[in-house]
Amino acid sequence: MGLTAAIFVYAQSLLGALVGSRWALHQCFGGSQLCDVMYTHIFGLVPPTVATLAVVLISWRTPALHPALRRLANMSGVLLVLQLVLGVATFRLHLQVEPLTVSHQAVGAALLGSLVAFTVLALRDWAENREIEAKI
Repeated sequence: MGLTAAIFVYAQSLLGALVGSRWALHQCFGGSQLCDVMYTHIFGLVPPTVATLAVVLISWRTPALHPALRRLANMSGVLLVLQLVLGVATFRLHLQVEPLTVSHQAVGAALLGSLVAFTVLALRDWAENREIEAKI
């Protein structure tokens, strides 16, 4: 599940980079250009949000989960909420507050990093447990 969330967050990050680099928000509000890019980024938040929430909820419901994985999952949840708040604020303020826009991009990168770290550690943990079971 962590890999799926990371892939969705990566795709959403690419869409966000496209929105930012082409000033899609300004062009959409100003002259109805690039609105499809803007709306794709806005509605594209659903898959990464659902996948990240699934990682968090599954980690809460897994009693034998390694504490590092649990911390990464919780961190991903906090970063997700922060990312959504920053995204709405950035949209409402029409990208006029540069630190807000940069924070939105930085938190997105941190969310991606936490999900990648979760995935790598989860795969290592899974491989070690398989190895132990094979020796028994």
